[in-house]
Amino acid sequence: MTAAALLRHLPAAIEITLITPRDYPASDIFYGSVTSPSAYDFNLSIGVSEPRLVLESTTAFSLGTHFQAWGGDKLSWFQGFQLPLPILSGVPFHQYLVRQDMQALDPFLISAAMARRGVFAHPPENASHPLARAEYGYQLDVASYRQLFAGLTDRSRIRTLSADLAEVESTPESIVTLYLSDGQSVSADLFIDCTGPEATLLSTLGARRIGNHWLNAVLTSKASEHLGPAVRTLSGRHFGWQSATPLQGSLAKLTVFTEEGEASALAEHGEEPDVRTGARFGRQPCAWVGNCVAIGQAAAMIEPLTPAPIMLLQKDIDRLVSLIPLSGDMSMESREFNRQFVDDCEHAELFRRALFATAPLPRSSYWQADGALGSSPKLDRKFEQFLSRGVLVAYDLEPFTPEDWVVLHYGMGRRPRRYDRLADQAPAPELKQYLDTLRRDIEAATYNLPSHDSYMTRLRQYLMRQGA
Repeated sequence: MTAAALLRHLPAAIEITLITPRDYPASDIFYGSVTSPSAYDFNLSIGVSEPRLVLESTTAFSLGTHFQAWGGDKLSWFQGFQLPLPILSGVPFHQYLVRQDMQALDPFLISAAMARRGVFAHPPENASHPLARAEYGYQLDVASYRQLFAGLTDRSRIRTLSADLAEVESTPESIVTLYLSDGQSVSADLFIDCTGPEATLLSTLGARRIGNHWLNAVLTSKASEHLGPAVRTLSGRHFGWQSATPLQGSLAKLTVFTEEGEASALAEHGEEPDVRTGARFGRQPCAWVGNCVAIGQAAAMIEPLTPAPIMLLQKDIDRLVSLIPLSGDMSMESREFNRQFVDDCEHAELFRRALFATAPLPRSSYWQADGALGSSPKLDRKFEQFLSRGVLVAYDLEPFTPEDWVVLHYGMGRRPRRYDRLADQAPAPELKQYLDTLRRDIEAATYNLPSHDSYMTRLRQYLMRQGA
């Protein structure tokens, strides 16, 4: 993905060498199986259109994640993708629910309604249609997804070497030469580390990952004749969690667990794993050191409970393209890259940690690990303000939207104690009628939609007829 982006955006005068390993790291499964809606624009920016995604990979559509049996209270909710909720007279939508003492947000979320029925359709251009407020990402298999981008690495513009890294020659400040397993060597002005959690290049410059949380995972893909719903199902377990992701032609099952819970996790996983791996989660203090930039898992590992791993990867790549150095002095570019990188990681981690802010939690090493991290003032502020009066505290350029946060709060049972008194401007009968109508319109809009499987079949047929 990084190589494809650089080829797309950099002038031909810049020489690019791509070193591909004989075997990709098993840790790729920790990128997860769901993207956010931002993947559409990101993919298109480097030459992967949605028709290509549909026809040339196993990728399916995604309305989000259905959390089940989560935490000690066995919570269940749809963490769906959603365009901004209506703002009435300058007041956020959820404030009116508080005023009406309505506990459920789901009936007003078109993505949740579609996921519940197992249906899918692209949002129409007519902005007044309830379906127009739906957002979608993708459900993916990392190997199939990767191959799409591998096909974009134009061999006439890029030097590709298929070999493993044998040795890194470096000074305390920079990398000088890479020596490969086939005897070749590579020197460059800028080195981009995409080696996964090992961060093989960056670590030679003294980088040491912040974080000690180790997780294991196993992945199995089972052939499936019919495509399941456009939603990943993620279920809490005593040992960690397990997800099922419908893809074109298969169902991917991922089980994540700590070492303590390995026996019960493998027993519940059942099938012989296609991939088995483990990794230490956390981030680098700096992702750009000297003349080396770490991208993706080489820069940060975040648990794939949410689309955050792919979101952060996309942001790393976009940031790199915008900050390609203009000279051998890369100090300005590296400072700005690292500032944004640290903020992105911190804010993505806030959302992950918010998933564990519930009591009681199961008494296992997986569920109790978050408590060892201590309090987070930023997360505490988000909770306090929302619980007090429904205020959605936001920090600069957070990867998760206010809608993501309000859906998460409601899904996990957090409700404001008071509402914004400006919501009292709306007459009660008119407000009730508006909410009742919105709920009925959403139900009606999803009633006759095709199943995800049927929609994908027809879409593929249409695209092939069009020669896409």
